[in-house]
Amino acid sequence: MSGRVPLGAAVAAVLCFGCSSGSNDTSGAETFGYADGASIELRVGDSVSLMPTGGAIGDASVRAFSVSPPLPEGLSFDGTNGAIAGSPAATAARATYRVAVTAGTQELSVDVELAVGLALPVEVASLEGGFEVVRFAALPQQPGKFATAPDGRIFVNELLTGQIRIIARNGQMEPVPFATVTVETGGHRGLLGLALSPDFENDGFVYASAVLPAAGPTPAKLQVLRWREGGGVGLDRTVILDDLPVSAFNNGGALAFDSGGQLLVTVGDVEVPASAQDDAALSGKLLRVRATDGGVPTDNPDPASRAFAKGFRNTWAVAVHPTSGAIYAADNGPTDGDELNLVRAGFNYEWGADPDASFGAQTGPRLRFWSDVVVPTGLAFRPAEGVVAWPAAAQSSLFGSFYDQEHVVRFELSGEQATDIDREVEFLQFAIQGNLNKPIDVQFGPDGSLFVLTNGAVFRVTRVR
Repeated sequence: MSGRVPLGAAVAAVLCFGCSSGSNDTSGAETFGYADGASIELRVGDSVSLMPTGGAIGDASVRAFSVSPPLPEGLSFDGTNGAIAGSPAATAARATYRVAVTAGTQELSVDVELAVGLALPVEVASLEGGFEVVRFAALPQQPGKFATAPDGRIFVNELLTGQIRIIARNGQMEPVPFATVTVETGGHRGLLGLALSPDFENDGFVYASAVLPAAGPTPAKLQVLRWREGGGVGLDRTVILDDLPVSAFNNGGALAFDSGGQLLVTVGDVEVPASAQDDAALSGKLLRVRATDGGVPTDNPDPASRAFAKGFRNTWAVAVHPTSGAIYAADNGPTDGDELNLVRAGFNYEWGADPDASFGAQTGPRLRFWSDVVVPTGLAFRPAEGVVAWPAAAQSSLFGSFYDQEHVVRFELSGEQATDIDREVEFLQFAIQGNLNKPIDVQFGPDGSLFVLTNGAVFRVTRVR
């Protein structure tokens, strides 16, 4: 929103001075009041018109306003009514400006904090106040998923070429692919999920899920592969999971690590809804396996099965809470019915079940159900420690990307197990440009920046300091 002005503090004292004798209606601009202690955040190029709040002081008919120090470049100050107007021409660090008004022998003043952040990229329509976003890297090929490394590099799947690419810390694509996989494409196939080992700094392990050609009764299969990074390329390619079911659509393929270092893998219902309820099938399940060899952890619900939970249609996004270890997953419905679920061991999330079936206490907790089509594609929590702090509400939020809505939402969670959604905030809205600017994934970098992957670029969101 152009000229969004979040008031960071209420009126600290009743300082009544006037905007009642005049107005400053700038055509096409938004008008906001400001008060003592206000925190005003503008963006380069925004058209703004800011009037002081309050009524007249005294009975004097002549008032004079002043401001010090001078306002940032591009903004003007009206000495007759205290209005701030114009379009900021350059960024300006947060600073305090004192606005004073005299009326006869009386004088009052207020302190206003004002900062000017970067202009929004042309691809971005709006961003929550207090943050900046830049276009970090261009992507010439259709991406699948991405993962941020502890050293600031970004690993990106190319969905159709089967290549894993590395974006350097300066936003430039490394010329040599990290790895290449021969993939089956079309529909929901190709190079799908991507995740780095929780101990990547020491072991260098990179995991990916891919739909590959297969011999035998089915022409394709889903594999989970692992490489060891060395000098920017993948070494020692290892198959962690093989012959997972696939179809043209609903293949899942999301990868994540739980708080104990076990690998989580989503497998879609491969267009057979009943298979999500079939304990003998791995389709329609969230798998939990040993990251070393794909074996079954001894504390899985069934020590003989890789399945951790069942009843999913097509889950593209999984996130693990940084302190509680709770697992959150976003499942895609057929034409509506997208869900945000809290995934618990052995629970059933009901897809593929008879409509009259009841699983009682074993029914998985659904945190959000969308009756319209939103297509959730990515989920992420900010790391708990070691990064620049964000405002408390954003620090503890779950961030989600939604392909059909072209936006990123943050869910403010509360409750002992962070299962109550108190508020949904549209954090970032992309500009609709045909089929461009569709968000595919969200991840946090090692410095606490939020990276958003779209079908054409990677964007970086940081807090305005």
